[in-house]
Amino acid sequence: MSDLTDLVDRIESLLKDASNDVWATTELDEALRLALSELSGVVPARAVTTLDAVDDTWEYDISAISGLIAVVEVWYPYLSTDATYKRPHPAKWRMLDDSTLLLEYEGGDPDAAYDLRIFYDKMQTITGLDSATATSVNEHEKVALVVGAAGYAAQAKARSTLGQVNVGARTPEWYSAWSRARLKQFWAKVYELAAREDASEDSRIGWWQADKWDV
Repeated sequence: MSDLTDLVDRIESLLKDASNDVWATTELDEALRLALSELSGVVPARAVTTLDAVDDTWEYDISAISGLIAVVEVWYPYLSTDATYKRPHPAKWRMLDDSTLLLEYEGGDPDAAYDLRIFYDKMQTITGLDSATATSVNEHEKVALVVGAAGYAAQAKARSTLGQVNVGARTPEWYSAWSRARLKQFWAKVYELAAREDASEDSRIGWWQADKWDV
């Protein structure tokens, strides 16, 4: 079972719609996608990649970095195969636009013999959703996603059933009230997770210590 299937099952359970009588799985996928996007904006995944430096070139296109939200830090010069240049060499940088990074290295002109090591925040992923092959969210974040996705699904249902003849207790007003309650829980959980991230910043292993996992 993929993480997507598992999460959708949990969303259906919270919505009390295991048979998909009210929400199609495509609707729940979309609600989960929205909740994941919102979560990523506050509690993003962290990633690192390298770009080949180009002789005498200061501007670098980073549009090919998948799921990029924001660059956090840049090391230059960097070489994974050299003990000296594998150590932290934070360089000045800034973004010229959404996809162009300007390297403001003060030690000379960029040299193609080295790489730029780029640390960045990226969108969270769930295996099976939008062709993702890995899941980046932890169990605490999954709990938040289930609540948020259920809330967004109910919110959408409130809008789509407005003006229709409804049989039973689940009126547009019911869906609307239920969605507000779930989304309030969702955002409380998201900000709780963000606070935990902030509180652990001082004790978190720094980027410069991440090399112990490089093999």
